Amino acid sequence: MTDVAVSSLPPVVYDPFDYSLHDDPYPTYRRLRDEAPVFHNEKFGFYALSRYEDCSAAVRDFKTFSSASGTSLEDLKAQVQLLINTDPPVHSKMRHLIAGMFTPAKVAPLEDAVRTMARELLAPHLASGRIDIIADFAAKLPMAIICRLLGFPREDEDRLRHLTDTVVHRDEGVFGMPDEGMHATLALYEYFNADIAERARGARREDIIALLMDAQADGRLTHEELIGYIYILSIAGNETTTKLIGNMCYQLHSHPDQAALLRDNPALIESAVEETMRFDGPTQMMARTTTRDVTLHGVTIPANSKVALLFTSANRDERKFDRAEDYDIRRNPRDHLGFGGGLHACLGAALARLEARVAIEEILAALGDFSVDESSLERMHSPQVRGLTREILTFTPSGK
Repeated sequence: MTDVAVSSLPPVVYDPFDYSLHDDPYPTYRRLRDEAPVFHNEKFGFYALSRYEDCSAAVRDFKTFSSASGTSLEDLKAQVQLLINTDPPVHSKMRHLIAGMFTPAKVAPLEDAVRTMARELLAPHLASGRIDIIADFAAKLPMAIICRLLGFPREDEDRLRHLTDTVVHRDEGVFGMPDEGMHATLALYEYFNADIAERARGARREDIIALLMDAQADGRLTHEELIGYIYILSIAGNETTTKLIGNMCYQLHSHPDQAALLRDNPALIESAVEETMRFDGPTQMMARTTTRDVTLHGVTIPANSKVALLFTSANRDERKFDRAEDYDIRRNPRDHLGFGGGLHACLGAALARLEARVAIEEILAALGDFSVDESSLERMHSPQVRGLTREILTFTPSGK
């Protein structure tokens, strides 16, 4: 690794709690890669790695870059043990319990249900020529599927989606989860505990929670770990896929040549999903904590330091990807870090890929040559998740 040349520009600043960064973080990421690949945010006391080589190595070196102190920049005291906040051997035990539930072969039978749900969500809007693809579609589809897998009733989907959205949101300039997020977290815990108590009194349901309760019954899982599984599945199963669908609609709108290419060559849909994950994926970063002093690019990161691994910056690193700033759906970059990597590679990646693929297939089939109303865009604010909360698509109404 080489030292970085000093830039004549003002020093680059990376503040993930600054809302102005969220609209377009990529110019800042480029400067970080070129000028400060190991960036120190003195205000909030963390470091950030922005190059592919460094982020990829860090996610695979759990002995140095540990998840045990949490994967967010904030030192939040979790009430339950979460899979993403563990290292081996605890992580190995916990992941093994559910890894087999989310393999490509296991999620493939869900395709018909995902496609049916997608068509049902789009149908009421076809005559109007207008749809908020987030509120009316992308926010509903993944939550409906994860609730089905977890066995939660459909009438609870909107409430659970609102709570998980609130958990992820961060206030501008504030380091830490807002009070609303804390309250939402507690509300989720209460909901999950009530669901488990109801199951204990009633007939068995055949779903993921039933399998996790089996593991609790035979001593492989504590009650706190059980709640932690449900919590992380509810949030991860909703937020990232929702934002991926919205981001992909926006990128196809912004790159009409790529949209035309996909319409002419539907077989490119899988590589288009991968390219969107690389080019503008929903997972901005995950944090780790150093277990020892680490020196990279002439900068020493002390032991016990929080380190942000900037996955979306790494995915645009021209040192790794040719024409990294170009959105090219023929690329099929399967080695991107959009789903993380190493031991903590996204457990639900196969499900997210399936949902995004089917969603975009159905959007293109139903809406045709849609456009995004740029004035409608509203962005979520989170240091970890990038995506839109409002995105109006306009298209030729059906029958016209």
